[in-house]
Amino acid sequence: MADFSYTRLGQKNLSGETEQLFRDVFVPYLITQFDTERVVQKVVYHKTITKGKSASFPVFGKVDAKYFAVGDRAIGNQKLAKNEVTIFIDPLLVADVTIHDIEERMSETADREIIATEMARALANKEDKQLLQVGVLAARANANIVNGNAGSVIKDADMATDAATLAAAIYAAGVKLDEKNVPDKDRFAFFKPVQYSMLCQYENIADKNIGGGSYEQGTTGTLDNIKIIKTNNLPTTNISQESGTTPANTYHGDFSNTAGLILAKSAIGTVSLHGVITELSYNPEYFHYLLTARISQGHGILRPEGAVELSKASA
Repeated sequence: MADFSYTRLGQKNLSGETEQLFRDVFVPYLITQFDTERVVQKVVYHKTITKGKSASFPVFGKVDAKYFAVGDRAIGNQKLAKNEVTIFIDPLLVADVTIHDIEERMSETADREIIATEMARALANKEDKQLLQVGVLAARANANIVNGNAGSVIKDADMATDAATLAAAIYAAGVKLDEKNVPDKDRFAFFKPVQYSMLCQYENIADKNIGGGSYEQGTTGTLDNIKIIKTNNLPTTNISQESGTTPANTYHGDFSNTAGLILAKSAIGTVSLHGVITELSYNPEYFHYLLTARISQGHGILRPEGAVELSKASA
């Protein structure tokens, strides 16, 4: 019987585990999927730290301007209000899956890619849910600076069932933001698929194809320079504080009447201790692979005046 010297394609430099090099595909694939799946993170302030348990965001008030006559002196005696918002890092958010060696070898599908997609989706959906919960809480929050503005809540019992009411509320939300001097750019509206579909079919939007909307494509584009986004992650139930989260970060509340959320980029923020970390380890005792993906971050309210909740509660 002939002796064979195999070239092990997964072995690094002719030594060590024979599948070591096969793992590299998993990491970039999962990170790419995570970035693709996340929606809300792209429209909020984001800060990454390398050490510590929290990060602070400065919040400033406004400065007035006045006319000066000849001979008047500028002495800079205005008092500019300043506050600091601290967002804490939550414990690790982890997605983990175990697969047996023999079953992976017998499988005819690209299991690791499928698993990577599902793990990325789990992390991204959790992040989106928490950010949208914080966004609604921001709309209900008081000003966090002297003479500042609070968030806004627009109520109508037909908000979740009538397209005309919902569209009018989006414009009303834009007015609220304008009145509080929230920048006109980077404004976004988040709706569940039912309300999003209502808007797509609303004749004043569908017939005019305004803002890039299209009845044929099932899109709404923008209304009043507010980009409309469809998501399943908008909170619409009574959510209790989740075990494991940092008490200093608040994500829970009664969202039973929430029908939509308008967010300016300045409203909420995220602090990350690190990006997505992925690992694939082999346990020879059980002949299985453990696939893990984790992220460490926290979310909080920065400027509540940049958030407007659309509520189906009676006005």
